[in-house]
Amino acid sequence: MSDRMHPIPFSSLVDWALTEWSQQGTVFGCQKTYHATAQQSIPYAGRQLELPLGVAAGPHTQLAQNLAAAYVCGGRVFELKTVQILDGEDLHVSKPCILAEDEGYNCEWSTELTVPQAMEEYVKGWCLLHLLAKELQLGEQDGFVFNMSVGYDLAGIQSEKIDRFIRGLKDASQTDIFQRCKEELRAVLPRCRYMTAEDVDNISPHICNSVTMSTMHGCPAAQIEEIANYLLEEKNLDLYLKCNPTLLGYDRVREALDGLGFHYIQFDREQFASDLQYEDAVPMIRRLWEKAQKLGRFFGVKLTNTFPVQVHNHELPDETMYMSGRTLLPLSLGVAQLLGQEFQGKLPISYCGGINAQNVASVYATGISPITVCTDLLKPGGYHRLHSTAINLESAQLSPRQEVDVEAVGRLARTLCGPAGATHDVRRKPVPETPVCTHACKTTCGCCVTLCPNRANVVITVAGQRQMLHLDGLCNECGNCASFCPEKFAPYLEKFTVFCSPEEMENSRNSGFAPLDQQRYRFAVRLNGQRWELDLTQPDPAIPRDLVDIILTVVDVYPYLLYC
Repeated sequence: MSDRMHPIPFSSLVDWALTEWSQQGTVFGCQKTYHATAQQSIPYAGRQLELPLGVAAGPHTQLAQNLAAAYVCGGRVFELKTVQILDGEDLHVSKPCILAEDEGYNCEWSTELTVPQAMEEYVKGWCLLHLLAKELQLGEQDGFVFNMSVGYDLAGIQSEKIDRFIRGLKDASQTDIFQRCKEELRAVLPRCRYMTAEDVDNISPHICNSVTMSTMHGCPAAQIEEIANYLLEEKNLDLYLKCNPTLLGYDRVREALDGLGFHYIQFDREQFASDLQYEDAVPMIRRLWEKAQKLGRFFGVKLTNTFPVQVHNHELPDETMYMSGRTLLPLSLGVAQLLGQEFQGKLPISYCGGINAQNVASVYATGISPITVCTDLLKPGGYHRLHSTAINLESAQLSPRQEVDVEAVGRLARTLCGPAGATHDVRRKPVPETPVCTHACKTTCGCCVTLCPNRANVVITVAGQRQMLHLDGLCNECGNCASFCPEKFAPYLEKFTVFCSPEEMENSRNSGFAPLDQQRYRFAVRLNGQRWELDLTQPDPAIPRDLVDIILTVVDVYPYLLYC
């Protein structure tokens, strides 16, 4: 199979969402819906945010359906996946690229789409969320915020490609994709119960007025400040500066991880020496903060980026991987404590690093806001874990603080991350050289469905039985589903696959089927190397009946899956 995803047309996304909701009461596989109340609403970036919680730049903010799934489950702030001048086919990402069985690791770093594709996905996601807010009665149409993320050097950010991206998200009114999305929303109004033409007209084209500046490890301090000044002064954006855990220094990071039993996490002093130094970061942050105030713009820090560590046990197919999740928690909170002390708690801090349903209220109570999640959503339950996090944060009934409680942050940095387990083996299960399709799971637990960020695994009902399917066009071979399958499958390789075209099927070893005509009567079918052509009007008795039933069910009941 190809590791390249295919963005779904907006009309198809809308059809999928409305059809699934009407038939099953779910949206992109999400069974739990979060309904916002006015109690938790806070001002943010000149807008009103229904809940100071959402998803960080990463696999959950790359595609429009990812944004929709996160919104349905409670996310209200979206740090869009980082774009850079190196994109699409030019950007190499070793696959599989995610391992989240305990602490998280990945070897990805920015969107795998082209920059124009990424902008279209974010515009589509913006419009889709407005539809879901109204039609599912989940909250106000202006109750969520998108925050763009760009990197990694000034020359790239000033390029025409990235500049067009920034301009397009600041004001999408003249873009073809925004106009097309609104036209297609008007076309489905007869299917809607609550969405009106006025609601469609009122969708703001101003998708982002804030940016998170993401710099690669090793970026010189002078260039970081130069980029930040450009985004504040020239692009007139509110700015979050994403900082790295290396601000803590080698000794403190090593002590924190060793004290919790994570001796096996390996890194050296060199990356600390080449990264932004604390003594350079503090005056730079102060200058940027003061400049933003003079310009009438917002400035804060986002804590933190992932932490580069060494691959030493074949965890991922690269030399370096980026650590996240619960082991990032003491490091990110450690940086928050340092900067909080330096600025007497007045510096605005947004946070991402090991957040889950159990600790979100404790972190928010310190005055850190908003809070975003990533690694926790890669575990079984997926976006549903965001729903639990949203409910726990809302239930805590905390009032927003004007300043950061530095002492409280320090206490959390020492206590929130639990120790390493007695046994630990993060070695990834080997990818099968010759995938054999066992298209019927014994349990059909749906684990791989919930934890896929891209919604590339689905469970359908065929003749009264649950059946798992894989959607080739939505998969980038991150490998996360293989980590958690209780039956030891690699679902993205070994489950019956829906292909969007015969060409995609030819480029894959997976068993599955692909439409051969636009009417979707004829299909190419493959099972463990054996091939057939299926005409649904005259099924070939040589084709296993259970496969024919799967395809017939998709065509009759789940036709939106053929968009993928």
